[in-house]
Amino acid sequence: MKRKTKTKDKKSLILKIATAASVLVMFVVNTLANTIPINGMTTGAVSDSIKIFFVPAAYVFSIWGLIYLGIVLYLFLMFKKYENFDKKISLWVIIGSLANAGWIFLWHYELIYSSVILMLVLLGSLIAIHLEMNKEKVSIWKRLPFNIYLGWISVATVANIAGALYLANWNGFGISGEIWSAIMIIIATTLGLIAAIKKNYAYTLVILWALIGILVRFSGVSDIVAVTSLITVILISVFFGIKLYIPNKDEKRRRK
Repeated sequence: MKRKTKTKDKKSLILKIATAASVLVMFVVNTLANTIPINGMTTGAVSDSIKIFFVPAAYVFSIWGLIYLGIVLYLFLMFKKYENFDKKISLWVIIGSLANAGWIFLWHYELIYSSVILMLVLLGSLIAIHLEMNKEKVSIWKRLPFNIYLGWISVATVANIAGALYLANWNGFGISGEIWSAIMIIIATTLGLIAAIKKNYAYTLVILWALIGILVRFSGVSDIVAVTSLITVILISVFFGIKLYIPNKDEKRRRK
């Protein structure tokens, strides 16, 4: 019995170290990407070179700081209390972290088509983590980092695919890039609203953050993109407010 317990503890320790190591690799690569920078270009510079109407204002990318902080918090909680949930998602965290790091190299060396594959791997790993969270009772502090991360990568995946299509000179079935951007904004808004319905408010707020950034960037540049962004920002804000107000109202009635 003791031998089994020791073996189990050893496996758990290996998984914890492997998870932390993969996250460290991701942190280091992302830091070097903009400090060296890799291939002589920052991540933002590569994004700016691809002229699509779905990339938000530069300040919006500061959300990565929040994402990294959240992942550090998760690692701290994981080492403090290693649960069944942590064991189940460890492989997905490792895959996602390495995909993130690999994406940086492909993006900086302008291998945009190939970068879409790793972006989809990263998105898939975060979806897998999200599905595991729904199966078990997990602390909000362990959930929150991945909900924020998933929200941002959902937006980033759309932008990545749009960038690849732009470079492939895809004619968009004769539809202009601005109209396609409006369509993508509506899709992102739909995802944000669905998340709000399911009470994944962190995901919704990330979508809102990205849409405000698109509005800021394209105001005075594209009326179609700016107006669509403005309408969807108002829609999500109102819906989000209603979702928060109704439960509070019901709670007050119960107290009476």
